[in-house]
Amino acid sequence: MKKMINYFLTSAVVMALLFFAGCSKKSELPAIDGYNNSNEVAATNLVAHWTFDDTNNEAISSTAPTKTLGTVAFTTGKIGKALQLTKGALVYPAITKINTATALSNFTVSLWVNVRGQKGVAGGGYTSFFGIIPTSTDFWGNIQATAETGRHLPASDTLELKNYLSTTMPDNSQRGEDNLAVKNNDPADASHPDGQTGAYFKGGKDWVHYVMTWEGSTGLFYLYANGVSVGGYTHRGVTAGAMKMRVPALAVFGSMASSDLGFAGATRPDWAPLATASIDDVRVFNTVLAQKDVTALFNLGTAGR
Repeated sequence: MKKMINYFLTSAVVMALLFFAGCSKKSELPAIDGYNNSNEVAATNLVAHWTFDDTNNEAISSTAPTKTLGTVAFTTGKIGKALQLTKGALVYPAITKINTATALSNFTVSLWVNVRGQKGVAGGGYTSFFGIIPTSTDFWGNIQATAETGRHLPASDTLELKNYLSTTMPDNSQRGEDNLAVKNNDPADASHPDGQTGAYFKGGKDWVHYVMTWEGSTGLFYLYANGVSVGGYTHRGVTAGAMKMRVPALAVFGSMASSDLGFAGATRPDWAPLATASIDDVRVFNTVLAQKDVTALFNLGTAGR
């Protein structure tokens, strides 16, 4: 009888362990595009990251902003919380990993943005979401992720995202490159590699995953929206070469350079006011992400991961 009781007790324990083990496996989330979360994508090349999960500090270096303008708050984001700017801006001191001339020779900038209801409104203009801006500038940065928010009606879902970079040439002059989410009008022949490419991105009524990549050896300046290449002017030529930044350079959210943000001699143009926008999960990589990894960041972010 005692052996029988021990047998039933042992069986019950084994069944319980199997039950809980099964539950544990079922509770694990399946991988998306081979990753469990966004932090696994190109992790060794991630040099700056802002989560905005109830903190404005840059996550890798723990660097806090030194200057704020306007209203700076938090809101619900794509992955946890997000930065909410209302005619506002944030400025950071120089962050070591993104503050040398060749730190971002080739790069990727990834971020989620939301400008719902802000397009085409009075004072809307040109919106700068994020930039790495040298202290010696008029108002343009080394790298800027922006949108032409003044060009479409508030109810329109069209959002003209715009990449911009300015690199230092061998003669110390500056060369600017940009790409825009539009359908261009160049002829589709060999002399116009961008002919009839690009697309008007239709997704401006909600959160948008915006990615820019620069590869100096090919002169390709990709612009992705929600995982799809939409840039009308991706082929920039190889003259610019590897990105060479002016330093020291400061990370800025919500504005181009201006004296009220600590950039001596710089004046924010009237057509580029302080941003009213939500911004989340900003990542800077010192490499060009492949299309599959851009898609993975979009799919993972959509899942809140």
